[in-house]
Amino acid sequence: MSEQVTQVMIDEWKLKYGEIYKVDLAGEEYYYRPLKRAEYKGIVQTPETAPSFREEQIVTKCVIYPKIDAVTIAASKAGVVSTLTDYVMLVSGFGSDSEPIKL
Repeated sequence: MSEQVTQVMIDEWKLKYGEIYKVDLAGEEYYYRPLKRAEYKGIVQTPETAPSFREEQIVTKCVIYPKIDAVTIAASKAGVVSTLTDYVMLVSGFGSDSEPIKL
């Protein structure tokens, strides 16, 4: 990444997207937002069913910085897109912070 992320940029992203998260992965910093329900439905209803295609759609939609596109995906380390997808899905309400309680 050639540009340094500033607090001003983060504040602008928060105004635009709401929640913003950062993760260090494979030597890079990634800033991302949660996936919205309508976006999720659009991705899972596409004719392409390959999990890797869905992961790429989620990452290109939700990673704010650095900009992710087909070229950067092709050049990235093998696990980056899958791991970023896991992080996006976690902050989007998939998974749980607590265990279910049997009543």
